[in-house]
Amino acid sequence: MDRYRYFIFNQRNMVVLGLLQIAFSTVCVVGGFIDGVFRTESQLGKTRAPIWAGMVMGVPGVLALFSSQRKNPVLVNVLIVASIISCVAILIVIVYSSLTLNYGEEEELSSAPVHVIHTKFVLNKVVKGANVAMLAASVGSAFVVLVIAYLGCRSLPRCSCYDSVTGMVSEEP
Repeated sequence: MDRYRYFIFNQRNMVVLGLLQIAFSTVCVVGGFIDGVFRTESQLGKTRAPIWAGMVMGVPGVLALFSSQRKNPVLVNVLIVASIISCVAILIVIVYSSLTLNYGEEEELSSAPVHVIHTKFVLNKVVKGANVAMLAASVGSAFVVLVIAYLGCRSLPRCSCYDSVTGMVSEEP
């Protein structure tokens, strides 16, 4: 029982952070599907980067939920590594969303019928909205995943705030 004393992070906070991370990941995956379906074909759009990066972003959320329930040091170490990998995926989504806000959507429709012009306009706005949602979700996800990694690091015995005698956080003046 002594080896499990060092888990000092609050279970409730980790559950909330895990659920937030899964929600941000879901927004990125759904935004990626919308972007992939309604975007005019381009080389950047064919990569489907937000879908794959969104799935990678969800891994720390799931691990945060498991680590809040099971007191396992290996799980917390995997959580920290997954959080770092998720930061790379978040960076990919931010770059993709920033590049594709206007890329490949502006076309010349002067000879097209009116209903086609209106449809293209609405779809263009839907794709831009999906990209803005992915951008906002990835920024929020970056904050959440960094907090998850910080709380995970604080709960390990190698942390400078860990007291080896009591297994609790030492008070700082």
